[in-house]
Amino acid sequence: MKTVLHLVRADAAPAAVADRDWVVYLQPARLVRGGAPHTAPLPLGPLSHDQIVDLVFAADLVVTW
Repeated sequence: MKTVLHLVRADAAPAAVADRDWVVYLQPARLVRGGAPHTAPLPLGPLSHDQIVDLVFAADLVVTW
C-alpha cells in the first residue's frame, strides 16, 4: 500500500482520505493525521519546515490541496 501525504492550504479542505494517509495543514504547519494506525515518522502536532521535507521524502505520493 502506498502512503499519501496531503499538504492542505489554510483555506482548503482535503477530500476524503484513506485511513493510512498523512495530512498536514500549512500556515501554521501541523500534522493532524498520521495514519491509522499511526505510521508517520513524526508525532501529531506542529511541524518545522525541515520536518515537512522529511514527510515529503517518506511518503510515496504527495498531494497539495
